[in-house]
Amino acid sequence: MFDGLKALNAKISKMYSDFLVYEDFEEIAERDNVRDCLAYLKDKKFPNIDSFSDIYEIEEFLENYRRSEVTKLRGFLPLRYGDFLKAYLERMNVDKIIKILRALRMNKEPKVDKLVIGGKIISFNDETFESFIDNLRDTHYYEYIKNYKSSKDEDALFAIEMNLDKFYYRNLTDSIKSLSKDEVDEFKKIFGVNIDLLNIIWIYRAKKYYNLSPEEIFNFTIFGGNYNSEKLLEFSYLEEIDFEEVIKSSKYGVLFAEGRVIRTGRTAKKTMYGIAKKNFRRTDGIGKFMSFLVLLDFEIANIDRILEATRFGLNKDEKLKYMIVDREGSEEIGRWKNEGR
Repeated sequence: MFDGLKALNAKISKMYSDFLVYEDFEEIAERDNVRDCLAYLKDKKFPNIDSFSDIYEIEEFLENYRRSEVTKLRGFLPLRYGDFLKAYLERMNVDKIIKILRALRMNKEPKVDKLVIGGKIISFNDETFESFIDNLRDTHYYEYIKNYKSSKDEDALFAIEMNLDKFYYRNLTDSIKSLSKDEVDEFKKIFGVNIDLLNIIWIYRAKKYYNLSPEEIFNFTIFGGNYNSEKLLEFSYLEEIDFEEVIKSSKYGVLFAEGRVIRTGRTAKKTMYGIAKKNFRRTDGIGKFMSFLVLLDFEIANIDRILEATRFGLNKDEKLKYMIVDREGSEEIGRWKNEGR
């Protein structure tokens, strides 16, 4: 691998030991309002957290936390990881673009602080759905969404979100080309598995809930995982029951364990959480670092989820059902924040 790997692993082990655990979320779930939740987070993990006037300001704070955690690790990694880290952090801009487009589609003010791409501030306030997409013309996102900017179809936003997912993972996969074979193999065990899970959930849900042709299903699959394009095309043409049987007999059979019916993409997230947690504990290779990034994503997602659930006035048990953890009882009811794949 590389000379500084042991130092990197020691650093991320220490950082991971500071992550919130399930018992912390149980404590937060006891709180009846966001202010009390933030007070717990301030005492437990974020001493510099402020009392925000808007929950969406908290999302910006959590994005800065993610960026800060990754920045701490840059000095431990070889320069060849620069492209990978940049591609990984691209997720934040993708999520912001989706939030802005959702708001503009509903004629609401986007709850986003600012959008900066390539050092350029992208305007979205006082914009329409179409004009905001036009503002992205000089960015690498534009090619993936330009065909939908004038569409009034209610599925246009769905298609944009799926295409931005494709962009993100394609960019992430392209970013590892300078890594060694062993490092790429570690990537496949974590991010490749994540892509597999996203594709399985998408294909299954597309067959069960949407009236889409095999070509349309295949068009929204993500490349870069452990299934090649030929296998994804084959999956897209299978009947629902045949596809389910194929997956049941694969290493991803747990997705359909005990007659589970997959309604949202959260099933894949919960499975991915368990895989990343296990891999983090078992490996001392670069896969430990990649698992750490996935676990960091889930820690932030869980904070966001429990604050949002508190804002909506859910009780403790309901809040905990939305957590992305590998525990019995943490099963989502309904659909969370337009969660797609």
